[in-house]
Amino acid sequence: MAKSHDEVIVPQYSLGQPPRRTGLGGLSMATTAVIAAGFMIFLLVQFSGLGFGVGFIVLLLTALAAALISVQWGNRSIATMLRMLGQDFSRRRAGEDVYLSGVLSKVPGGFHRLPGTLARTYVVDAVDTDNQPFAAIVDAPARTATVLFDCQLTGQTPMTQEERNQKTAEWSRWLALLSLSGDINHVAIVVGHRPGTGQLVAQEVDSILEDDVPPVAAQIMREAGQYLSIGVPEIVSHIAVTFHIDGESLKDNSFLGQLATRLPGMYRQLAWAGMIATPMNGDEVVARAHSFVNPAAEADLEELQVLGTSHGLAWEDAGPGYARTTTSAYEHKGCSSVSWEMKDAPRSTFEDTLLTGLLSPHERIERHRVALIYRPYEAGKGVSKVEGEHRDAMVAANSSKSIRSANAELRLEHTEAARRAQARGAQLGRYSLFVTATVSDKAQLDRVSQDIQQLAAGASIRLAKMTRQQDTGFITTCGLGQVPWDKEQTTELI
Repeated sequence: MAKSHDEVIVPQYSLGQPPRRTGLGGLSMATTAVIAAGFMIFLLVQFSGLGFGVGFIVLLLTALAAALISVQWGNRSIATMLRMLGQDFSRRRAGEDVYLSGVLSKVPGGFHRLPGTLARTYVVDAVDTDNQPFAAIVDAPARTATVLFDCQLTGQTPMTQEERNQKTAEWSRWLALLSLSGDINHVAIVVGHRPGTGQLVAQEVDSILEDDVPPVAAQIMREAGQYLSIGVPEIVSHIAVTFHIDGESLKDNSFLGQLATRLPGMYRQLAWAGMIATPMNGDEVVARAHSFVNPAAEADLEELQVLGTSHGLAWEDAGPGYARTTTSAYEHKGCSSVSWEMKDAPRSTFEDTLLTGLLSPHERIERHRVALIYRPYEAGKGVSKVEGEHRDAMVAANSSKSIRSANAELRLEHTEAARRAQARGAQLGRYSLFVTATVSDKAQLDRVSQDIQQLAAGASIRLAKMTRQQDTGFITTCGLGQVPWDKEQTTELI
């Protein structure tokens, strides 16, 4: 019996392999450079007549330096791990692991500023060409401005596989456009959940009730909404786009005019990817940031939002009064949070529902959020990087007369696939994923950690706890324009 319609194929996606440039003997470029420099110094020592003893010491130091930057410890080099240990020791010795704000603190003006590098930021408000108010988080020293889009996700609504494929393709197209602009540093997609209060459900019920609805029907609708919202967590999601701005436009805020023109096209296009996105104004940005560091204020902020009343909280007072960083947790406002970073991304192919389990609310996890960071390469740089990695892969695959290793062949296949994808219009970028779980009882951290690890394993992702970097992980998952790679003396895993 013939089929009446064509069968829709479920696409399989792949992230490829982490970017890697190789040099001598398959070693990294940095290790190759160290070995070459050490060998040159050894030759100079020999030519100058200082003796073989001095040259032997140079070779030993070169071997030690090469080992420090090439041998991996916890997916990081030994040199990086030693630097992290030294930074953590010096911070605790200076008492910088404890953050205090307020009138009696050392914070200028006695404000309750957000901790870390967010303390140097400020918020400016503007209106875009669609007459939608928006706010930009400005980091003047870094010359960046971050705009937040509040998102309503429609991925769990019933739809055909063909519709899912179209939405995924539109999302990929939206990410590819980020590389073409050339001034976007990174994009953070944050999806989290928190205990629901039912106020937003009640507001939605009131919005769909007509004036001529019989009182009995209206009462049934309100009671049904109240019943359905009991114990049901609320999903909170936003997209943070961080732009690089020049110093001149930063002085007079002229960059706001450029953003006002560009933003409508960005958030309107997200509707084709299944996201109803709207720019967040200053009040909404402050409320979102404060609810992350002070979960006890979530209900009050939500009530004011439903009533349409401003909370009156300034960006300078959005932070906690007390916060403390430990080796394995971040304590803030009576809560404890633990953060992870992606250690290994999915190496095999996967479907578009891969992250559903990790993003969805969990009955044993009080609060958690996932931040997917995308750092696009400029279109020209992406092409050169792909070509360079492809040349390295070809050299590694053909460097020996013996049978090629499976890893070398797999790497060559991935780089060839990347070249073909770029020829079809795809762009190059780097993905990183961070997860933060927040509990009100510190005794639940171990149990929550096990649940998060299992959810990540179900998504073919290996997570590593951000030991000695818990404050960095917490700020990163807030999605407020701060990422670890833009800071001096910080380390990265992927």
